[in-house]
Amino acid sequence: MSGWPEHALAAASHPDPYPYYRALAEDGWRRDAKLGLWLAASRRAVGAVLGSPVCRVRPAREPVPAGIAGSPLGEVFGRWLRMSEGDAHARLRTAVGEGLAALPCNEAEQTARRLARAFLTAGAVDGRRLDSLVDFLLVATLASLLGWQEAALAEAAAGIARVCRALAADADAVARERGAEACGTLLADLAALPAEGWLRRWRAEFAGLDAAVLCANLLGILFQSRDAGAGLLSAGIAWRCLGEWNHADPGEWRARLRLDPVLHHTRRFVAEDVELAGQRLKAGEQVLVLLAAAAHDPAAPGEAMDFGRGRHACPGEALALAIARGALDALEESRPDWRALGGGIVFQGPPNVRMRRFGAGERA
Repeated sequence: MSGWPEHALAAASHPDPYPYYRALAEDGWRRDAKLGLWLAASRRAVGAVLGSPVCRVRPAREPVPAGIAGSPLGEVFGRWLRMSEGDAHARLRTAVGEGLAALPCNEAEQTARRLARAFLTAGAVDGRRLDSLVDFLLVATLASLLGWQEAALAEAAAGIARVCRALAADADAVARERGAEACGTLLADLAALPAEGWLRRWRAEFAGLDAAVLCANLLGILFQSRDAGAGLLSAGIAWRCLGEWNHADPGEWRARLRLDPVLHHTRRFVAEDVELAGQRLKAGEQVLVLLAAAAHDPAAPGEAMDFGRGRHACPGEALALAIARGALDALEESRPDWRALGGGIVFQGPPNVRMRRFGAGERA
């Protein structure tokens, strides 16, 4: 594969999309008529969109995707911090932000290391096993900290995977039905967990909010951790395949994520006519916010954008990095053949995540 990506939605899976992103960043804005949306690519344009109250995370006329509206998954989706605006968003952001800030990241790191060790000792550390670890560990670690029993962690991770599939843009009726069923099971599991440890802290932060809102947002945290966290861990493993690096240093992670981001874009929907960073936008238009392009903007100070900016910035950076550190510690202890593991890497994942897959060329 050579040349530039076909379009911005294909960039995350391209072997080297960064020259393309730098060219877009120099333009600042570009209208992609084929995709039917605006591309915000410069650091200035991205910052303006993420900071504007006019640019919403959902279309004004469709707060819940039509395919899941009226289902248990649709009800949960409508309660998520990530999908809320206005006063509701402010209250949820305070609760979630303070809840995450109260969680000891060293406990998350230790839990991830323990679970990864157990996972890796159950079979040969080859590419397929790495892919399974990446798919399992982020959700399993958070579920374990919330109180899920170890024997139930694999099913919890599989349930979140079904929720992710149901919310994909190309999900069919079967995927949505399976996602709704998984959502119902996960909510029941959350409601049955004892109020101890991390869950006790969460309940304290949500004391002034409905219990259903707490369960919905805990499920939302598991959902958001799945693809973005898996992409983060797969990146850390891929970098290790190229040579040793200091994965214990958060600054080293940020430096590498600026050059090789994991989360490449997010969407915003324009609620009313506005001018942002010199570009006129009309109500009803969509903007693809190219975080990876902004990180490579030659006219701006380089900074990683994976965890976003503005009202909907992800508050879980420290937690995600802690889990990835624990996993990499466990992998180092297993002493795999790093060069062999890195020999067949391909990029396969959601359009907005640069997800490495290590076992694509291995026989089943």
